[in-house]
Amino acid sequence: MANERNAGRKPKISEEQFKEILERYNSGESITSLAVECGITKQALSKRIKVAKEQPIIINWVDGDECVSTINVDLKRQAIILANYAVQLSKLPFGFNTNPTWQEFLRVLEEKYLIHVGADEPGVFLFTDGEKTFDPRKIKELHINKPESLPEFVFTKQDILLTRTDTDGFQMKALSGRRVHFVKSQAMMSGLLMRDWVVEIIASDIAQQLNIPCVVQKHCIFAYGGRKFDAVFSDNFELDGYTFLSFESMLEERHLSTKEDFFFKMNAIEKLKWCATKLSEIGNLSYQDTERYMLNLAVLDCLVGNVDRHTRNFGLFYNSSTGKYEIPLIFDNGMGLFEHDYYRDNYRNYEEAMNNVYVSPYGEDPFELLLMLNKEFHIKEVYSGVKDIRYLDILNTPFALEYERRMRSLWQKLD
Repeated sequence: MANERNAGRKPKISEEQFKEILERYNSGESITSLAVECGITKQALSKRIKVAKEQPIIINWVDGDECVSTINVDLKRQAIILANYAVQLSKLPFGFNTNPTWQEFLRVLEEKYLIHVGADEPGVFLFTDGEKTFDPRKIKELHINKPESLPEFVFTKQDILLTRTDTDGFQMKALSGRRVHFVKSQAMMSGLLMRDWVVEIIASDIAQQLNIPCVVQKHCIFAYGGRKFDAVFSDNFELDGYTFLSFESMLEERHLSTKEDFFFKMNAIEKLKWCATKLSEIGNLSYQDTERYMLNLAVLDCLVGNVDRHTRNFGLFYNSSTGKYEIPLIFDNGMGLFEHDYYRDNYRNYEEAMNNVYVSPYGEDPFELLLMLNKEFHIKEVYSGVKDIRYLDILNTPFALEYERRMRSLWQKLD
């Protein structure tokens, strides 16, 4: 073996040659045949392979195009060393945990690798011999935002937050393992499964077109109680130190309410500016920023016909890292485009269906409200460069498609 003076017998195969040999060995070729081919003894090659397999490996944790962590894995000692590079906890493999155990590493590897390569029993064969065993040295990178198939989240009863939507409906919500993702199933209304998850995805996409800060929603499967539901998942912003405080809760602390006569007597623009003023005062934020936030909410709700912008799903973020309030990401946009409406099939025409569509907390028809907003704020100047709104091609009901056509036409006519 080589020593510090570079003396002694040199190996007869280079590192590049050995790398190829190791790959062939892992593919099933015997040590004996490989040793004969290389001109070394079986014992020498076996020892070198053993040493190589005991060397630590490095797995890069990649979010989009950004390497946010590296995991140094010592298979022999069953230990890992974690190095994080991103500030956002939601992007990190172990969230706030900076000293994960070996079992926690295995669980993450199961979630992000084994399931995506078709493993049906993650954990049973991890690092063991068997038909489905794999070599972790082949995992150089894990791309967490490029799933190879539709993600599926499995929940038990204790995971579920069962949220009532009305007397005839409910919607399941839960946090995934390690609290990384917030997962929301499709709503069930009067025994019918809604396609509100489609609207969540469309609204998220439109918000990005308009450069509106929003919670990005992605399609997934919500598995619970032996059934599977369409759902959306998003990053859990609480991992990054944010707490959402609803407008309603902040008003209650100040003995105010949007259910009083003074609020009802205002027109839509006055209501928007009143809400923006209160958010500015409560959060010690610039009025310009809170007004833009309220405008973003109203415009997005108009574009998807969201009828559920109640005072509990807009408000402010409290940043525990800075101790300050911030403008929050927009979320909860699914009750629109008629995909939430279990009476939809009973309407005789589009106009009748539109009788039940209005934008809260203004109580206005979305088309009329968008014209009012444009008159006050000049929409095309605020969202400069957006000449047309693109709706993802996942709508399949006549009323939704007609709403899309009319709203796109109105947007193009705004000046």
